[in-house]
Amino acid sequence: MSDDLEKSLQKAIEEKELAEKLESKLKLAEEQLNRAQEKSKKLEKILKKEENDVTKLEKLSLTGLFATILGNKEQKIKKERQEFLAAKLKYDTNQELIVELAKDINTAQEEMKLYDHIGVNYEVLLQRKEEVLISQQGKPAQELLLIAEEKGMLAAEEKELREAEAAAQAVVCSLNELMGTLKSAEEWGYVDMIGGGMITTYIKHSKIDKAKSQIITVQNKLHRLQRELKDLKIDSNLEMNVGGLATFADYFFDGLIVDWIVQKGVSKTKSTTEGLQLQVEGIWRAVKGRHSEVNRRTDELITSKRLLIKKSSIDQQDRKLER
Repeated sequence: MSDDLEKSLQKAIEEKELAEKLESKLKLAEEQLNRAQEKSKKLEKILKKEENDVTKLEKLSLTGLFATILGNKEQKIKKERQEFLAAKLKYDTNQELIVELAKDINTAQEEMKLYDHIGVNYEVLLQRKEEVLISQQGKPAQELLLIAEEKGMLAAEEKELREAEAAAQAVVCSLNELMGTLKSAEEWGYVDMIGGGMITTYIKHSKIDKAKSQIITVQNKLHRLQRELKDLKIDSNLEMNVGGLATFADYFFDGLIVDWIVQKGVSKTKSTTEGLQLQVEGIWRAVKGRHSEVNRRTDELITSKRLLIKKSSIDQQDRKLER
């Protein structure tokens, strides 16, 4: 059997697998973008409502007059401002996500163009494979082709696992940076509570602003991780968990604003972030575990191929001697 055919078949199968996985990830990115756009409409309505609520209370409207008489106007304004700020942060974060998803989709579409030739090449090679299998006597050629096919699929999966591993690592690194910011903000929050003054309040709030920027980064990387995990042969629960974690920013900002306003530090938000960190680290370990399995199986196939070639050569020599 031609060694060129074996290598070509392995490469074609690898490219075919990669093209299918890329198409699947592109579809998921488009779904994520659609969901983000729908969510944007809802968040915009909520944002306008919260803004109107604050405006109404700040003016001496009928509601404002009743609140003043009852002695709780300032409390109501503070609550409405919290809700408005949380809604604003969620809306801004979602808008950032839409921009990033659009970029990712454009990149994936350009990458898909590199695989336009795959379908035709693959069918031609399958035809050649069929001809070889019909013409060949014995099993060695068939076994070599099967090894080539499996190696092609494993090579494609190994590339996807490397990318998923890098994506999980990127989320963990960003979460470590976020945790550092939250811990620093928490420390300044305690100083602020015991009378730190305007400087400590400013420093704490600057830390919160930094955390806002970092959570946007985490959210974008979580969506990328979700796409990288799609179609990988690992525990299916992991993908479901990541799907749930994609809404992490909403919970983050709810806790952050309450902690910020009532001067409790950022303990609740920090706890939420730690929970996410543990889940992503679990995903990272699972991906690395599957990566090791794929590498081990690839090594086994390489060994099997060498033994098969060696054995086939010996058998051919024996047949010549018999003649």
